[in-house]
Amino acid sequence: MAAFDYDRARATAARLIAKFGQKGSLRRTTNAGPDYDPVQTSEDFDCSLVDLDQSQAHVADTLIQRGDRMVYLSTEGLSITPMLSDRLLIGGVEHAIVDIQPLSPGGTVVFWQLQVRR
Repeated sequence: MAAFDYDRARATAARLIAKFGQKGSLRRTTNAGPDYDPVQTSEDFDCSLVDLDQSQAHVADTLIQRGDRMVYLSTEGLSITPMLSDRLLIGGVEHAIVDIQPLSPGGTVVFWQLQVRR
């Protein structure tokens, strides 16, 4: 039996996210200098994403709050791995990343599923 081609699945996910999604940015802030007087710099990394409402069924009795968004983030062209300390810009509006889950069967990240909050 031939092994499943996860690179092909990743390419398909990237194509669908680009077709039905939108452009956004991951904003990463870094500290430089001494601890008592740090200098913060931010760098934006372009990305493609699909922005979705959270199902009301998921809101009750969970860590998901009303107004949270579920985002599928493409791996294509993304030069960094998303972190909880990053911010996601959707339509120019900054969102905090609450949760990050990679869809990575077979060790290949097909896309990132993010829970974001304003």
